Amino acid sequence: MTQNEKKNHHPKRNWILPRVGYSLVIVFSLVLFAFTFGMWSASDQILFPNWKGVSKDFLKCSPEGEKNWGKSCGNIRLTKEFYFREVLIPSLNGYDLPGWLVPAHENGILFSKGVILFVHGGGSDRRELTRLIPFYLNQGFDVLSFDLSCHGEAPCMVPGLTFGNREFRDVLSAYLYVSKKYKNILMFGSSVGASSLLIALPFLNGVKGLILENPMINFNRLILDSPESASLPNWMIQSLIDLVTSRGKFDSLLSPENSLRFSSSVPLLLIHSKKDFVVSYKHSEFLANLYPAPSEVWFPELGSHGKVWDENPSKYEARVKDFIQRNISKK
Repeated sequence: MTQNEKKNHHPKRNWILPRVGYSLVIVFSLVLFAFTFGMWSASDQILFPNWKGVSKDFLKCSPEGEKNWGKSCGNIRLTKEFYFREVLIPSLNGYDLPGWLVPAHENGILFSKGVILFVHGGGSDRRELTRLIPFYLNQGFDVLSFDLSCHGEAPCMVPGLTFGNREFRDVLSAYLYVSKKYKNILMFGSSVGASSLLIALPFLNGVKGLILENPMINFNRLILDSPESASLPNWMIQSLIDLVTSRGKFDSLLSPENSLRFSSSVPLLLIHSKKDFVVSYKHSEFLANLYPAPSEVWFPELGSHGKVWDENPSKYEARVKDFIQRNISKK
């Protein structure tokens, strides 16, 4: 090889190394993008859950929604199966919450014992619990069902579900609203609704009983105990929790676990299916043991998340009726 040939000769490895470096950068960028996209998508599903394909438009009802919530997706404006009044509940959050008041007397019940407040689950609205109205009317209770913040027709100043953090103030507002008129007040909540009731519990001393379906210990435990988290490393789960709380502008300090220690006067009935794969029944078991006052638990073998009544209405109603009779009669 001549001197000029040596001068112009470049070993192939000098070209291979930069190419390898570029490839690594591209691979790393793709992995980072996939991770970021996956985390953002997961946080979207947590903050903005879609309940069984039901939209916020009360005039629309999907077949799946009707299957789960009943005729016209539980919209009593359309079914006209009850006499009811539209109400607006002033919320401590600074806006009014829309609701339906279904009075017992105007629906053929001779004696009204009080009122029950329905608090729906996360991602749904007041229509979710319409299927329970006949049972509580027959027990002699007016029924007040309302939309939590950012659900149904309620205002949404800070978008996103907060798992009781902001919702508990709506619950407290509804309690203050009915306490001006009713002596006997019961409250029913499902999932986030049940958790919101437990967070508000220290302020609900005038309530005669809470009926709680599938509440959670706290937001962190909800995510940690979910089946989707089983195969993920702890740092990834914590990153998701941090992302959700940051986007939703809430923290996880307000929780049923922390509130239960400050109340002991309200009877509790916790209902949680052992087939609930969204929130394990172990959450209700833990909360019942934590509560300093007596509480009742029922862990049926069947029923998915928020669907215990649907599996066996007669058995469900017998348990709840017994709880109501014992706690209303002794006050």
